Amino acid sequence: MNISLVVTDSSPLITLAVAGALDVLFLPKLPVIVPDMVRHEVIQDLSKPGATLVAEWIRQNDPRRLTVRPTEAFEEFMLLRSLNPATKTKNRGEQAAAEVLARELDGQDFGAILLFEDSAVRKTNFLTRLPDCVVVTSTSELLFGLESRGMLQSAQSILDHAVDVRGNEILIRSLAGTENTGQVQGWASRMRPKP
Repeated sequence: MNISLVVTDSSPLITLAVAGALDVLFLPKLPVIVPDMVRHEVIQDLSKPGATLVAEWIRQNDPRRLTVRPTEAFEEFMLLRSLNPATKTKNRGEQAAAEVLARELDGQDFGAILLFEDSAVRKTNFLTRLPDCVVVTSTSELLFGLESRGMLQSAQSILDHAVDVRGNEILIRSLAGTENTGQVQGWASRMRPKP
């Protein structure tokens, strides 16, 4: 099955923003989709690292190179927040990504990459809500996959820069890998660029 689009969660956007590398998401020449809940998670506090950069990047590229997709998860969150301003966003970005992937892939003969930073995602019940044709890929797996295809000069330099800003959290996630890392690393050979 060919991979024909990329859906991203919030952490990869922040990591790539602080590394000055958001545009690497366009290197595979696949449509990039940011769920509206993910956008909200990233830019709700513009004082946080990378938030302003992500907001500007989305503004400059939507709808030409990326699309922000509306979700019921975000509508529900906004309703709940109007009733209780202390409502948290926890796990809602993941819910929104699953919603977007299910909608985008319904009846299609191609798959998608879900770009996610937390290596523990593959061990949670989150995966049971994803269509079978979704490859869950970490930021580091994406970067090294692009490097292996000659689309990126140095994945490690991007990760190193992110570590400089975000700290060892990124390095630990990058080094931890997952039990499915070998299977996921083959995603790059299955890309089908948009026409």
